[in-house]
Formats: sequence, C-alpha cells, structure tokens
Amino acid sequence: MASRFHFRLGLLLLAVSIAAPWSPGKELLDRVAITVGLEVITEQEIYEQVRIAAFLDGRAPAFTQQALRDTADRMVMQRLLLLDMRANGFPMPEEEELEERIAASKAEHWGSPEAFEQGARDAGLDPIAVRLFLRAMLATEKYVNFRFRSSVRISESALLERYLQQYPPSEERDAPEPPEFEQVRDALEAALEQETMNQTIDRWLEDARARAGLRYMPEVLP
Repeated sequence: MASRFHFRLGLLLLAVSIAAPWSPGKELLDRVAITVGLEVITEQEIYEQVRIAAFLDGRAPAFTQQALRDTADRMVMQRLLLLDMRANGFPMPEEEELEERIAASKAEHWGSPEAFEQGARDAGLDPIAVRLFLRAMLATEKYVNFRFRSSVRISESALLERYLQQYPPSEERDAPEPPEFEQVRDALEAALEQETMNQTIDRWLEDARARAGLRYMPEVLP
C-alpha cells in the first residue's frame, strides 16, 4: 500500500529516478530526507532533481550541501503547492502546453530535439523523468499565478511612491531628467505586483509548512 502510494505521488509531483550519482567506492542509499505530513522526499529524489535542473540549464550538476539544501527547499515548496492545487481541483497542464514547454527547453540550450535526447542519455537521465520534471514545474507556475497573482492589487499611491523612490527629485543643475511617470508606469506596476505576490506566497508557505509538520532529517540534510 505504502509503495503504491509513494509511486503515485512520484508520478504526479516530481520525477523520481532509481539512479543516483555514483563515484568509485561510494554507494548512495535511498534514505528519507524530508517528511511532509505523511509523505516523504527521498535523498535520491533530491539528487535526481539537481541533475535534471542542471541538465535543463545546460550546466554540470553541483552536489554541494548548499545546492542539495536549496533543491530540497524548492521541492518542499513545489510539493506543498501541488498538494494545494490537487485539493482545490486545479487541473494539470494540457499536453499541448507541456509540449510547448519541452520544445522551448530543447531549443534554448540544445538546438534540436535530437541533441536534447542525446544530452539526456549522456547525463544518465530518463527522458520521461525530464518530462515529469517540466510538467510539475509548469503546473506549479500556472497554479501560483491563479492562486496568488489574481488577488494582487497595486494602488495608485503605491505606484507614485515607488516612482519617487526610484527617480527622486534632484537639486543638481546638470542632473538628467527622470522619465515621465506614464513612461515607466507599467514596469513599476509589474515590479510591485511581483514583490507583493512573493510576500503573499512566503506567508502562505510559512503557514503550509507549519500545518504539514515538515521535518528535515539532519543525517541527510545537515
């Protein structure tokens, strides 16, 4: 029962690989790294996420303690968002959306689908795991915009305050003229919206982490 439950979660939430980074004389066991309520994130899942993220960025993976911890934190955030998404009945991305994201990733760093597939094989990655990684990423991006961005409202006074902060009046005679407010209004509004949304997400995550009974295993993630 537990194995079926964990397998289902892996398919839905994050790409899980049985292959762990290996070097001569070193064997990595698949240990529980984090518990999120009744669910777990394993050590090998974290390593796999590091490898896939590095592959998609076109760089070599770094397995430092900081990189592993940062990846673990991102996995926790994604897991909590996907659980909330499922509870609210928000749909997973359509196949067409996913194909567009995959095509963009292939073109950005690899130039062609063939080079992408070969690069994945050279990195020891299962293309299905990469696909699931991108699917979960796209799902959480869409849900974040739906769940948090729609509630963000920026007032005119906040826009004017930010404008004066970025372009304060100068008494110097040779100081360059600042841009007109309307010229930079959209950029200011977008920046404030993102800042406000990030703050909202941080508050939500803090509460979600507390409710989930989050626990990091110090022997895996010191």
